[in-house]
Amino acid sequence: MAGMPAAGHVNPSLPVVRALVDHGVQVIYYTAEEFRGPVERAGARFHPYPAGTISAADIAEATRSGSPLRVVTRILTATESLLPFLLAELRAERPDAVAFDSNAVWGRMAATGARLPGISLMTTMMVGSRELRSMTIREGLHFARAAVPDVPAVRAAKRRVVRRFGEELFPPRPTFPIRGEVTIFPIPRWMQPPNPLVDERCHFVGPTLDTEARDEELDSELAAHLDAPEPLVLVSLGTLHAGADEFFRTCFEVLADLPARVLLSVGSHPGPARLGRPPANTLVRASVPQLQVLRRTAVFVTHGGMNSVLEGLVNGVPLVVLPQQFEQLVIGRAVADRGAAVVLRHNLSNRPVPPAALRAAVEQALTDPAHRTSARALAATLSADGGAAAGAAAICELLGRSS
Repeated sequence: MAGMPAAGHVNPSLPVVRALVDHGVQVIYYTAEEFRGPVERAGARFHPYPAGTISAADIAEATRSGSPLRVVTRILTATESLLPFLLAELRAERPDAVAFDSNAVWGRMAATGARLPGISLMTTMMVGSRELRSMTIREGLHFARAAVPDVPAVRAAKRRVVRRFGEELFPPRPTFPIRGEVTIFPIPRWMQPPNPLVDERCHFVGPTLDTEARDEELDSELAAHLDAPEPLVLVSLGTLHAGADEFFRTCFEVLADLPARVLLSVGSHPGPARLGRPPANTLVRASVPQLQVLRRTAVFVTHGGMNSVLEGLVNGVPLVVLPQQFEQLVIGRAVADRGAAVVLRHNLSNRPVPPAALRAAVEQALTDPAHRTSARALAATLSADGGAAAGAAAICELLGRSS
């Protein structure tokens, strides 16, 4: 398994890894050193990527730039070092197949180069031209301003990879997300918009949430905040978008007199102290054990990342979605179309969310029982596709093993 060094990519893969190990499959998991603990707890042999090739900090920095092409450049640059490394590992380990994160170009290329079956682990859906056409002019201009300066770097990075390793190893267009002979989507089928690339090789298995491995003991202050009688509003923009100080101060302003407890997860750089003193009903943390908190949450204000959305829905929690990337808008709208989310898309055109709009959205999700009913109805459907066990079964079928 060639992973991407980002929590939102590693976490959904680990329950599938654990299910494979339970079926007697030996899994060797390659990713950055910081993920050694979770990978080993899932039962895989952990092998680190060479130091200096790619890290969670690299991905986070590129993501926070606002340009998706900067992330692609970083991935292609890492491929120049990681592909030779991984090919040497495959010669030594002699596996039966290569699994890879749907962004890990080096994993797909290594599978092709070693003439081994490739297994793609998606972390989201495939977004096509139909969805892109729903972008407003203002959003399109903001996207272009962020992305266009990085076009030369992407082209140069791809040329270097192709020149060194050959066009025949490079994934076919569209390159991202990368597909395999088997492609595992840890999402419900209804989240995937119509797309001609979705075929019989694509397996939609529903959420693969690693609840057991990620539980932790709550400290007394957080436990007391969660145990209070008022409904809880959890606010988090995810691990890659956490530094939105203006937005969190807006939360202070508009949620202070809400008849609810508010919990803000704001990131650790430089930490919660930068925001000043919170209102009496608000607790600010660098991070929280999100799955545990969501079990007690009434409304989840989220950036709309796939993991966060699914974690909220599994717990039957209505969402207020503030997408930071276009695919998060597509995710949020899929949930909103089913009555379980309110979507505020201002950030996609580089505008702050108006305080009145944020307050109204939270109140709507908190007080309209239809939102809670819809979220609970979706929660009841999410285990229907089998989750990690179904993903492992599809992989075992490819390997010719009984699942």
